[in-house]
Amino acid sequence: MRFQSLGKLYNAYWYSYSDEPITYKDRSTPRLCDPSFLLPEDSPDGLWHLFAHTWIGIEHFTSTSGLDWKREHRLFLRSHSPFVFKEGNTYYLLYEKRDSLPFSKDKDKSENSRIMITSSTDLALWSAPKVLLDSDRILKAVFRGGVRRISRPNLIRWGNKYRLYFGAGETRIYDTRQKATPYLMYGEADYIDGPYEINEEPIFQIESDGIRRNLAVGSFRIIPCSDGIAALECEYSYDRDRDRSTTSLVLLSSSDGIHFSNEKTIERTPAKGWANRYISSVDIHYKESEDTWYCYYSANSIQRIAFFSYVYESIGLLLGKDEI
Repeated sequence: MRFQSLGKLYNAYWYSYSDEPITYKDRSTPRLCDPSFLLPEDSPDGLWHLFAHTWIGIEHFTSTSGLDWKREHRLFLRSHSPFVFKEGNTYYLLYEKRDSLPFSKDKDKSENSRIMITSSTDLALWSAPKVLLDSDRILKAVFRGGVRRISRPNLIRWGNKYRLYFGAGETRIYDTRQKATPYLMYGEADYIDGPYEINEEPIFQIESDGIRRNLAVGSFRIIPCSDGIAALECEYSYDRDRDRSTTSLVLLSSSDGIHFSNEKTIERTPAKGWANRYISSVDIHYKESEDTWYCYYSANSIQRIAFFSYVYESIGLLLGKDEI
C-alpha cells in the first residue's frame, strides 16, 4: 500500500455517493455500526470486504462494487468496533470485547473491556483471539465514575513501532443518552501483539469550553500519509442554532500523530434523513485506480413505527476527489 500525501487528502473535494445508506442482503438488526473495510487490491480474492458490528456481534460483508453488499458470516459474538489491518499476506482483526451479558445486573462484569486481536490469511478462517490490551491497565478507562471501557482500536505501523490508538472511557450525551468516547489515547510496541507501552496523557479529551468536541471526542480513524499522519474525527458538540447535540466529521493533520492541527470539516450531521442524529464512526482508504478516497461511515437517526421509536443506524459512503 502506497501512502498518499497530507495535501492530497486535505485538498480533496468531498460529496455523498447517495442520500441513502448502502444496501446489503440479510438485514437482521436495525443497527450496523463502526465500518472497517479493504479495497479489492488489498484483499486476497479481489473483492471488497467490510467488517462492522450489530448488537449481536461482528459481521463480515463482501461486495463486487463497494455499493451492494452480501453478508458472509458472523464473527465473535458480543464484540464491537472491528478494525482490519494488513501486513504482508496476513490480515489482523482488532476489536473490543466486553464481559457483560445481555440484561446482566452484575456491575463488576459489565465494566471489563478488552481490545482483542486475531489473524487470518484468507479473511474466512481466523486464529484464536488473544488479549491485546485490558482496560485494567488504563487509568483513563473510567470517566467521571462511569463504566470502565476501552474501545475502537486503530493500528498503524509508524517508524519502527506499532502504534495502537484507542478510545478510553465512556460518556453519555446529555440530550439523547448516546454513548460516546471522552478520550483518545495511544500505546506503542515493537511487536504487533504487544506488549504496548501506554502514554498516560490523552491525545484528545473533552473541551467543555471549546467549539469542537465540547460534549465528547467521539471516534477517530488514523490515516498514515507519506509526510505525516491525518485523522478523521467524529466529534460531538453543542449546536446553538439547533439547540441540540450534533456531530461533525473533521479532518486533522499531524507530523507525529500526537499533536494535531489544521481542522477542516468534511461533513456535518444533516438536518433530516437517515443520518440526522449522529455520525458515529468512519473508515477511509484511497483507491489509486480511480484517484478517489472512499470513506464509509456509520450514522443514526430515530425511526418510528406506530407508537414505537428506535435508533436506526447504518453505513453511508462519502467520496473524495482532487479539486479541479
